Amino acid sequence: MSENPTTGTGAGTTRVVYTGDEPNPILTFLQRPRIMLLLLAGWSLLGVLAQAFTRADFLVNNGHNKIHGLFGGLAFGWEGIPLAAVYIYCFRDPLHHRAVFWLALVHMGALIASQLFHLGTGDYGFLAIIAPLAGSIGIACLVFPHLLHQRTHEEIAARNPS
Repeated sequence: MSENPTTGTGAGTTRVVYTGDEPNPILTFLQRPRIMLLLLAGWSLLGVLAQAFTRADFLVNNGHNKIHGLFGGLAFGWEGIPLAAVYIYCFRDPLHHRAVFWLALVHMGALIASQLFHLGTGDYGFLAIIAPLAGSIGIACLVFPHLLHQRTHEEIAARNPS
């Protein structure tokens, strides 16, 4: 039997070789408009949970200190709830609501900026910043191509039957 690089060797052996010429299937899946909106809604709701359960050490460990100051209550305003609602609303027809991806880029940019600010000021340690920073950068990188490439309705519908 001869060895074939795309099918492997021997009877019943199948091997797929990713050459890089075709799009990455994981990125293609994650960049589907509806999947992106679900990721954005989930990330927003995770932010709300982290703000709501400040005494749960897994989400936020603030040393059980109290927040003081005239506007201290704004520090945990649960702003992720209306953002998640917008993302879920646009989920029903992401092609019609393409502008939501601009909102998502601004949202992720603000999160990245705030995390870098708090890292720079020393308000939070590196370990408290790294997961939210990495997640926000990752989601922003997935959102960004939606803004660069204006695809037609037919192209997206052909690629993502739903």
